Amino acid sequence: MREYNSIPSAYFETAMKMPQSPAYRYRNNNGEKRTIIYKELYEKINAVAKAFEIKGLSSKNVAIFSENRIEWFICDMALLSLGSVDVPRGNDSTSEELNYIIEHSESKAALVENKYVFDKIKKHHNDLSLIIFLDSSMHNPDKNIYSFDKFLELGKEALNGKEDFAINKAKKLNNENIATIIYTSGTTGKPKGVVLTHGNILHNVRVLPDIIKLKSGEKLLTILPIWHIYERTISYVTGITGCFTAITNKRDLKIDFFEEKPDIFISVPAIWVNIYNTVMKNIDRKGLFSKILAKTLIKGSIRYIRNLRYQNNLTYLIGEEKKEEQIRYYQIGLFDFFFHKLAQKIIYKKIIELTGGRLRLTISGGGALPMYIEDFIEAAGINLVVGWGITETSPVVTLRSPYKNFRGTCGTPIPEVTIEIRDKKGEICKDGVMGVCYIKGPNVFKEYYKDKELTETVKKDDFFDSGDLGTYTKEGEIVLTGRAKETIVLLTGENVEPQPIENKAMESKYISQIMLIGQDKSSTGAIIVINLENIKEYFTKHKIHDNFDDLSNSAEVNKLIKSELKRLINAKNGFRPYEIISKTIITDKEFSIENGLLTQSLKMKRFDIMQKYKEEIEKLYQKN
Repeated sequence: MREYNSIPSAYFETAMKMPQSPAYRYRNNNGEKRTIIYKELYEKINAVAKAFEIKGLSSKNVAIFSENRIEWFICDMALLSLGSVDVPRGNDSTSEELNYIIEHSESKAALVENKYVFDKIKKHHNDLSLIIFLDSSMHNPDKNIYSFDKFLELGKEALNGKEDFAINKAKKLNNENIATIIYTSGTTGKPKGVVLTHGNILHNVRVLPDIIKLKSGEKLLTILPIWHIYERTISYVTGITGCFTAITNKRDLKIDFFEEKPDIFISVPAIWVNIYNTVMKNIDRKGLFSKILAKTLIKGSIRYIRNLRYQNNLTYLIGEEKKEEQIRYYQIGLFDFFFHKLAQKIIYKKIIELTGGRLRLTISGGGALPMYIEDFIEAAGINLVVGWGITETSPVVTLRSPYKNFRGTCGTPIPEVTIEIRDKKGEICKDGVMGVCYIKGPNVFKEYYKDKELTETVKKDDFFDSGDLGTYTKEGEIVLTGRAKETIVLLTGENVEPQPIENKAMESKYISQIMLIGQDKSSTGAIIVINLENIKEYFTKHKIHDNFDDLSNSAEVNKLIKSELKRLINAKNGFRPYEIISKTIITDKEFSIENGLLTQSLKMKRFDIMQKYKEEIEKLYQKN
C-alpha cells in the first residue's frame, strides 16, 4: 500500500473510489441495524468537520469518552481532518480518571456517549467550549451542549455544498502531525498520555494488509472498544482497504456471527476462552456416555493436530533445542485421526456454524492466548493468528502469518520494525536467551504528553524499552514470557515469571482469575478468584453440602482449588519446583475495572491488588 500524508486522506481516497460500497453496519440508538455506505459516511464526516471548525476546534485537543459506535468514527475522522487531536477513553473509566485526562490533555471540548458519562465530567462543563452527546439524548445549545444529530445538521447547513471541505483540510496535514493522545492506565500511578502521530498509525495501515492478505469488500466483525489503539488501528486498516465492518457487542455477538457471517473477526483472548468454556460446560451437562465420548474425541483430535503441526515443521525451537527432542510432546494415538474426523462432524461443525460458517481468519491481540485454547481452536478448523502490540507502538509490533502459523508465538516483527532482546546490562542477548524487548520502527510513539523525563527513560537510541520479556525462536518468531516489572524474586533468589503459570492455572474451570504473589517471600503463592457458577455445579454433582454464600472460606473449595493447581502446575507440565503454588488466598470478589483492579484494557493492576490484599498476604506467609 502506498504512503499517505494523513489518516483521513487515506480514508477519503478509498471512499471516493468505492462510494456505493457498504462501509459499516451498526445498531442505532433504538437497537435497529443500519448499513452506511462509504459515500454517506464521508458526507457525515465532511459535515461534522465543518461544524467542529465553526466551533473553533481546528488544531485543538478534544476528548472522546465513548464505547464503539458509528458516531465515534465519524467524529474521530472529522477531527483528524482538521489537524485536531482526539483524546479517547471508555465509559467504564472512573470520574477521577476522566477528569484527570481532560485537565492534563488540556482538552477544549468533550464528546460523551450519554448522560452516564457526562455526569462523570460535569464539573468541567463550564470549562469546555463544547459538549456533544453521541447518543443525541441531550441538546441545549445555550449551555454549549449539542446532540450529535443537531451538530451534524449545523455542519450540513454551513457547508454550502462544499463536498470536498474535509478532503482539502486533510491535504494540509503530514505524517508528523499528532493524531491522538491515548492515556494508558498502566498498573500503577496516574495514566500516561501516549502521543501518536499520523505517520505512527499509518505504518500499521501500510504493512498489515499484505501480511493477512486483506482484500477490499471482505466483511469484518468487531467487538472491541474503539478507544483502544488495537481496535482503532484495525478500523483504519480495514476502512482504508475498503472492507465492510459490522460492529457488535457481548450481548449480540452470537446473533451477529449468524447474521453477518464475517470473513474476519477481531478479538481478545477472553472471547475465545469464553467460547471454549461454553463448549466444555455444555459437554459436562450431557449424559455420562455422551460426555465421555465428546471429551475423548476432543482429546484425540488435539493430539492429532499437535502431531500434524510437528510433522509440518510448525513447532518453534528455542536456543539449542532440536526438533527430535520435542517428539515426546507430540505423540499420536492409534485412533487420533479417526477421533479428529469424528470431532469435526459432531462438535467442531457446530462451532464453525456459530461463527457464521465463512470465517477466513481471526486475529487475537491485547494479551496472551493460553496454549490449550490455541490447540482447541486449531483443531476446530479456525485459522487464528496472534499479534503483539503496545499503545506506544501504534500498536502492532509482531504478527503471525496465517500461512506459516507457529502456535504459541507472537509472530515475527512486521516490516520496518526491529526488535532487540537485551539483558539487564543493555547488551543484546543470544537467540534463545530471554531478555527485555526493545523496539525500533516508524510506529514507535512520539512522546509521553508533558513528560519529557519519562519519554527519555524509555526511548534511547531510537529504541523503545517495551518492558516485555521475550526471546527469539530459531525461526525468527518472538515468544513473550511476561513483564520485566512483574518478575517475582523469591527469598531464595529464584526468578518466577507469573504469566506462564497464571495461563496454565486458568485452564481450570473453577478458577476465574489468578495473580501470582511471592516477592521477597520463601515460596510462590497466588490470589485466586473462584468461578462461583462452576463450583456450585461441582458441589451439586458431588452432593457436597456447603454454605453457597461463603464459598471463598469453604474447606471444600480450598481442597478443590489445591487439587486443580496440583494437576496443572507440576513438573510434568514443565514447571520447576519453586514455581509450584504453595500458598493461596481464595476470593469470590472479581478483579474489575469498576473496583480499580483492572486497567481499561483488562490487565491486572498488580500493585493495586497487592495493596488490597496486603494484610492477608502477610498473614498467609506467617503461617507454617
